[in-house]
Amino acid sequence: MDLEGKGRVELHTSSDRASAVLNVLDEVTLAATSTLAPAEIADRVAVAVRRGLGFEHLVLLLVNEERGTLEPLGGDAETSLLEDGKLPSLRTGQGPMSTSVGGPMSTSVGLEGWVAEHGRALQVDDVSQDPRYVARIPGVRSALIVPLTMRRSTGGERVIGVICAASSHPGAFSREDERLLTTIARQLAFAIDSARLHQETQYRLAEVSALYELARQMNTSLDIQQVLDSIVWSLKRVVGCRGCSIALLDPTNNVLEIHAAAGIEEKWKRAFELRLGEGVAGHVAQEGAPMYVPDVLELDNFIFFDPSVRSLLSVPLSTQRGVIGTLTIDSDRPQAFSKADERLLTIAASQAAIAIENARLYANLEQRARNLAEAYAELKEADRLKDEVVQNVSHELRTPLTFVKGYVELLLEGNAGPLTDEQKKYLRIVVEKTEVVTGLVSSIIFLQQADRVPAKTAVSLTKVARQAVRGCAATVEKAGLTLLEHLPDNLPPVAGDEGRLLQVFDNLLGNAIKFSPDGGQILVTVEDAGTMVRASVSDPGIGIPEDQQERIFERFYQVNGSAKRRFSGVGLGLAIVKRIVETHGGEVWVESEHGKGSTFYFTIPKYEYHG
Repeated sequence: MDLEGKGRVELHTSSDRASAVLNVLDEVTLAATSTLAPAEIADRVAVAVRRGLGFEHLVLLLVNEERGTLEPLGGDAETSLLEDGKLPSLRTGQGPMSTSVGGPMSTSVGLEGWVAEHGRALQVDDVSQDPRYVARIPGVRSALIVPLTMRRSTGGERVIGVICAASSHPGAFSREDERLLTTIARQLAFAIDSARLHQETQYRLAEVSALYELARQMNTSLDIQQVLDSIVWSLKRVVGCRGCSIALLDPTNNVLEIHAAAGIEEKWKRAFELRLGEGVAGHVAQEGAPMYVPDVLELDNFIFFDPSVRSLLSVPLSTQRGVIGTLTIDSDRPQAFSKADERLLTIAASQAAIAIENARLYANLEQRARNLAEAYAELKEADRLKDEVVQNVSHELRTPLTFVKGYVELLLEGNAGPLTDEQKKYLRIVVEKTEVVTGLVSSIIFLQQADRVPAKTAVSLTKVARQAVRGCAATVEKAGLTLLEHLPDNLPPVAGDEGRLLQVFDNLLGNAIKFSPDGGQILVTVEDAGTMVRASVSDPGIGIPEDQQERIFERFYQVNGSAKRRFSGVGLGLAIVKRIVETHGGEVWVESEHGKGSTFYFTIPKYEYHG
C-alpha cells in the first residue's frame, strides 16, 4: 500500500523485498547478456526498480569523460536534481574530469556531482536543507543517489555514473533502500559497461568499414573533382551529419574556398571565402589542428554562411608541404559530434589529403604530357620541314654540280683549247672536290629516303655482303689493307631490300677502311642468329671511346681525335646504316675498345614464307 509521507509502495514482508530485488537483478543480468544499447538497459532496469522497490522517480546519469559532465541515460531524466535541468560540469584544474574515486577533482555541481566525485552513496532526507542541492525543483523533497562503479584491472574503482532515486516526500528512503540500490548499481554498472564496450566495438568496426569504403571511393578516380565529391558524400553518409565540405587553400592569396560539398546549398558554397586565421576553417588551416564548436551561438564572432548550422567540426588537410585545406562536417543540432567523430574525421582527412595530392599530381602530369605531346608534334613538324628543305636544297644542288663536273672534264679533254700542266692540276682538284660535294648531296638525299619502309623480298645477305666486298676490293688494295670474309652459302634469306642492304655494307666497309692503319685486316662475317641473320664488319682501327659509342649513329656526329683517318666525311654513313637497318626491323650496334679497333653488328629478320 501507499504510506502517507513516504510517497512509495511499501512491500509487505522482507521476503517480498528480497524477491523484488532478485527480479531486478534478473532483469539486469538479462539486459547484460543481450545486445541492447546502454539507454535501453537503463530504461528496462528503471522500470523494474520502480515496480519492484516502489520508488517514485528514478534516473540514471553516465559520466561523459570527453565533456567532463554527467548526462542522463534513462529513466525519468527530467527528475535530475540539477539546476534548471542542466548537467553538471565536473572539472579538474588540469583538464577533463577524473572519474577515479578520490581523484583530484576541484569542484562538483549538485548532489549527483558529489556522488560521482567521491564514489559514495548519498541519502538526503530533505534536499532543501542540503547546501549541495542547487536545483530547487518543485516537488522533490528527498533523494537517494548511488554511484555506478567498476573495478579496475590495476586495482581500485572507477565511477562510470550514478543512479538517482527521488521522492516528493521527506525521509522517503532507508538504509535498507541504499543497500538494495547499491547491490543493483554494482551489477547495473557491469551491464552498462559491457553494453558500452559492445557499442564501442561495433562503432569501431563501422568506422574501419567506413574508412575502407572511403579509401576505395577515393581510389576509383584520379580526377580531382571526382575525388573531392566522393569524399564529401561518403563522409556525410558515414557520419550522418547535415553537411560536409572541403575547402582548399589558394596559395596565391591565402584564401579558403569550398571546392566540394554535400548537403549544403549552392549559394552558401559560393558565399564561403575565408582568409587564413579567419573563422573556424581559417583558424584550423592556420594552426593545422582540429577545432570543434559544440554550439556556434556561444562562439564570439562566429562567421555565419549558413544560418542553419549549430555545431561543426573542422580538421586540417595536411601533406608534407603543409596544410592544403580543411575538411568540415556540421549539424543543425548543438553538441552533435564526439571525440570518436573527430578521430574518424582526422583519419579521413589524412586519406583525403593524400588522394587530393595524388589527383593534383596526376592532373599536373597529364598537363605536362599534353604539353610534351604538343612540343613533340611541333618538333616533329619542324624536323619534317627541315628534312624537306634539306632534300629540296640537295636536289637543287645536284644539277649545277653535275654541270660543273661535266664542263671541267671537257676542259681537261682539251675541247676548249690546249691547257698547261698547271691548269690541268687545278681543274683536277675542282673535279675531286665536286665529286666530294656530289657524294655528300647523294648521302643527304639517301638519308631522307632511308626512313621509308622498303618493299621486302627474300634476299641472301651472304650474296649482298660478297657484292659489297668486291665493290671495295680496289680501294682496300690501294690502302694497303687485307679484306677477310666469313660468308656461308647455306644461310636462310632475310626479308629486305637488296639495294638498301648493299648500302649498309658499303657504308660499314667504307668506315672500316677510313679508320684502319696500313697493313690492317678487315673482317666481314654473316651468321645465323635464331630469328635473325647477323652480319658484322671488324676493323683494327683507332676504336671508339665508350662514352661516344651511342652517339656515332647520330647524323653529322664524328668521333674526336681521328688523326689517322684516310678520308674526310661529314658523319652521315652510320646514320644511314641505322635508319636502313631499323626500317628493316633489325638492330645495329658497335663493340669497340679505344685504340684497339671496332666491330659493327647489325641484324635483319629472316624471311618468312607464306602460302
